[in-house]
Amino acid sequence: MAKEKVVDEKTILKEKRGFYIHLIIYILVNIGLYAQWWYLTDGEGFAWPITTTFGWGIGLVAHFLVVFIFLKK
Repeated sequence: MAKEKVVDEKTILKEKRGFYIHLIIYILVNIGLYAQWWYLTDGEGFAWPITTTFGWGIGLVAHFLVVFIFLKK
């Protein structure tokens, strides 16, 4: 049977704060990328920022799962 690691409350709060910072940066960078795409192409053609949004989104979901689902109290 696998041993579960017990984490103190201070570490949990630190990890949650880290996730929220990650989320804010994700949102701001994606807004900037879409604004740049819109400015350069007038919204026509392939929306290339979607690749960054999707790829980084996978990492963000993984970060969420680790912090809010798998982190044990």
